[in-house]
Amino acid sequence: MMCATFKKTASHLIVVAVSLLVSAGPSFSQSDTESIARAIETLRKSNSLPFPVPMMVNPTDTYWEPNTVSQPFPRESRQAMMTSGAMSNPWSLRQVFNFMTHKVKAKEGLSFEEIIEAMDSRAIDENLKKSGHSMIWKEVEAKTGRPTPRVEILQYCDAMVARMVLDYSPEFSIFLPCRISVLEDAKGDVWLMTLDWDVSWLNFAWHPDSQLDEELKKGGKRIRDAMLSIVDAGANGDW
Repeated sequence: MMCATFKKTASHLIVVAVSLLVSAGPSFSQSDTESIARAIETLRKSNSLPFPVPMMVNPTDTYWEPNTVSQPFPRESRQAMMTSGAMSNPWSLRQVFNFMTHKVKAKEGLSFEEIIEAMDSRAIDENLKKSGHSMIWKEVEAKTGRPTPRVEILQYCDAMVARMVLDYSPEFSIFLPCRISVLEDAKGDVWLMTLDWDVSWLNFAWHPDSQLDEELKKGGKRIRDAMLSIVDAGANGDW
């Protein structure tokens, strides 16, 4: 059970964050940022969580240099946080992956070649460069000598938007370049899937360090819209 100290500090943090969201909307003033930072600092110092807080939630710095790598999380903090989250999460791991995925089933009768040709054509229209194409199924068949469901991973990128994202957080490189999988399922249906990185929720992010500049927001939305357009083009054979 959470102790009284944590309940008090957590409540204080929630009240401050909610009141600021209502009064300020998605735009935060300097005083708003400082108020949230103070609330976070109170929570950090309460020592009431079952895992170390200081390395996970920090108030915004007065100065931040672009393309700066953050200090790594201690493995113990990561394990404790993930264990705590897993205990309170009602979803299975399969459901978590499903939540993170945007997927569309391809029209019946479309071949892999037609789907990929349509995707590549749309990527050109969306000004995204194709940066990779992995045919995993061929490697599996070569190693096992047995047929396997077909799955191919295609990678697309906008170098300028990628640079902006990496200036904000070099750690985002683990998600780059953007990927779309084309795969055959157990029923023989072909699906197109990509990470559903919807940035619209950032309008409601309360943490000061989650406030992105408008150019980066627009770039992120453009990439997401372009990726969904490529998925739809492939699924419908639209080239």
